[in-house]
Amino acid sequence: MKKVLTLVVAAALLFTACKREESPAINRTDPENTVSMLTEKMVSEDGNNPDESIASGNSANERSVKLSHVYIESNDALQNAILVFKQQQDGKLVLESQTSSGGKGFGAGLASQGALALDIKNNLLFAVNAGSNSVSSFRIKADGSLELLYTESTQGEKPVSVTVHDHFLYVVNNVSSDIMGFQVNENGKMYPIDGSHQTLSSTNADPAQISFTPDGVALMISEKANNKITAFAVKGSGEVYNKVVNQSVGNTPFGFDFVRNQYMVVSNADGGNAGTSSSTSYKNLDNLYITAVNGKVNNGQSAVCWVGATLFGRYAYTANTGSNNITAYYVDLSGRLYLIPWVNEKAGEKPADIIVSSDNEFVYNINGGDNTLGEYKRGLFGKLQNIGYINSLPDFSAGLVSN
Repeated sequence: MKKVLTLVVAAALLFTACKREESPAINRTDPENTVSMLTEKMVSEDGNNPDESIASGNSANERSVKLSHVYIESNDALQNAILVFKQQQDGKLVLESQTSSGGKGFGAGLASQGALALDIKNNLLFAVNAGSNSVSSFRIKADGSLELLYTESTQGEKPVSVTVHDHFLYVVNNVSSDIMGFQVNENGKMYPIDGSHQTLSSTNADPAQISFTPDGVALMISEKANNKITAFAVKGSGEVYNKVVNQSVGNTPFGFDFVRNQYMVVSNADGGNAGTSSSTSYKNLDNLYITAVNGKVNNGQSAVCWVGATLFGRYAYTANTGSNNITAYYVDLSGRLYLIPWVNEKAGEKPADIIVSSDNEFVYNINGGDNTLGEYKRGLFGKLQNIGYINSLPDFSAGLVSN
């Protein structure tokens, strides 16, 4: 009962504050997209919203979970490397080590999401080497440091995103607009899968991300150049089949993440046009013919590109590269997106890759314009509090994962 009252009081305070500061991004004529409706939806999940870590009384000093590590790819054109950061009790990060990837980075922005991927079960990390058209596997040691294991060709040009599910791994090549799959053993060895080298919807698709669906039965690829989201079914052998090309609801679909274990939230960068960015939630993922749940939900910002969802998928944070800020959406039980008007957190210059930490307490993002790493503490109802920046990241750093 005490917890319910706490949530209701907090919602009332947020409602009062937001009435004083009207957000131009909220549609006041839509009764399902008002501040009061939004807070009511959040409060109604009391006891069923595990993403509300603050409401449950957890704090940095009370957390008993293992402190995580955060990994970033240098993307250096001469020698790609993976930087390893250790998470402290207060959520701030400290650089501990870096390991050569066995390949070259691109030496320029990858304009992609998912340059790194984790296999938590087998303590493996995978990274694309966009400058040498390869993908590398690493062993994650007990102290979080990395050991380079194997490097394999992606059989295409400029790999920019990688995804792993169970013992299968797929990479998307940006310039050649194709995908390549591998079977991976517990030691990180990658074996090409027959029939996995497939083209996308066109030869100039400009793909931004590839990812398995949560259950691993399908692959999704966002294509920026032609406003498509291409899907493949995945056989038990790892081979893909039945390519389906979906028209994106918004222009320039870029990064995406999965929420509530059954929906996909995609950012719509809209060509970088000022103030026109949006995000869309899609359903029917395993059917391959995906359907938008409630269309484009604008955030009033510019060049929204990267998306990072909370552990249980109630919230999705978006990095707005053209606006230098971070915004957030709430996802209800049906998969509908609601822009959260009180989340408009200042970021560094040109914010890019964004993730929620594995302990679900913090948000981290790369700022490509000033080579910093932003650190944020999550608060009630999606709120963020900046707790610092790490300076002097390598130029063109890419990829961001937390174990």
